[in-house]
Amino acid sequence: MTSLYDWSYWFCEAWLVPLITPLLYFQEHIMPPFSNPAGDMARWMESDPGLNILAWTIAVNVALMIGFTNVIIVVYLERKIAGRIMDRRGPMLSLNSLKEIASDLAGYAPEYTWKTTTYAGIGILQNVADGIKFFCKEIIVPDKADRLLYTIGPVIFISSSILLLVMVPFSPRIAASSAPLGLLVVMAAFSIAPIGVLTTGWACNNKYTLIGGMRSAAQLMAYEIPLLLSMAGVFLVAGSYNPMDIVAQQQGMWNVVPQFLGFIVFIVCMLAEVERVPFDLPEAEAELVEGWTTEIGGLRLGLVFAAEYIRGFVGAMIATILFLGGWSGPFLPGEIWFLLKVYGILIFFIILRWTVPRIRTDQILLLGWKRLLPLSLINLALAILYVEVF
Repeated sequence: MTSLYDWSYWFCEAWLVPLITPLLYFQEHIMPPFSNPAGDMARWMESDPGLNILAWTIAVNVALMIGFTNVIIVVYLERKIAGRIMDRRGPMLSLNSLKEIASDLAGYAPEYTWKTTTYAGIGILQNVADGIKFFCKEIIVPDKADRLLYTIGPVIFISSSILLLVMVPFSPRIAASSAPLGLLVVMAAFSIAPIGVLTTGWACNNKYTLIGGMRSAAQLMAYEIPLLLSMAGVFLVAGSYNPMDIVAQQQGMWNVVPQFLGFIVFIVCMLAEVERVPFDLPEAEAELVEGWTTEIGGLRLGLVFAAEYIRGFVGAMIATILFLGGWSGPFLPGEIWFLLKVYGILIFFIILRWTVPRIRTDQILLLGWKRLLPLSLINLALAILYVEVF
């Protein structure tokens, strides 16, 4: 089966390199020795290391584009589901409403009919409007903030989150990385983000951000251990950390059946890991203004929001691979099955956000240490028994 890397390597070898190298060789002979590096670049591109690097660059960027496209869809989906749950139309700005916007700007009265209302549509352009808003806002650094840590903190959070999109495969054909330790590397990348959160909360010199950062550290320490223990049961049954092997092991029966307890523990811990309601204590708008992101503005704030959605999307991808059979399914292509399962989990996350109240900090810590940790150990014991019996 042709993978994304194989396709990228073929594209570089058959099209990209033959198209670019003649131009570089031509440039090499125009003004030697000043243009000699162009020839060196052409010879490097024709070599095996050059082709490998070009192929990996294309594969990683394609995986990022696919991931970011799905993240934009998740943002749109959350708005629409929230509007339905709260019984309101929500954002309706779309291509259909451009004519009405132009009429308003020109001073004409909006046209109301029985079929449509003003600014009718399905809300497609709302994400574009958000992007324009974040691009236009100024990045303001507080006077007494630690400028170095204030800059590094969000970068750690954003970069570690974007890295996740490349490390989780959509299918054997669309996988930028298939490391033998697979999902363990992904969870290690997940664990980097709290460093950025705590660093930013301290560097802003703001009590709200500091409390948000400390809450994040305490929360993630309480849920990281049961999260990894719930995954350990799957690794034990599959005998591998590789996502491809884990999905192949579930061809007869999904892991959610024998390890339903582990699935529940994983979903709850993942909600806490990505800091979504009811586990959004580090942000807690009603208590901490915006938590650790209070002093972050401009495009940097937009990227932080995008990183939070990326982490939620990747969390649903990991749950699908571990417990729901990954991309396996009849009739439809594997990628379609994979996305259907992922979006099913995401819709559950979104419904929880708009229907369940936030719980207190002490309740979150008690749930993690006194409830989920024992349940994850019980699930691990059941997984060991399952392996020994079957």
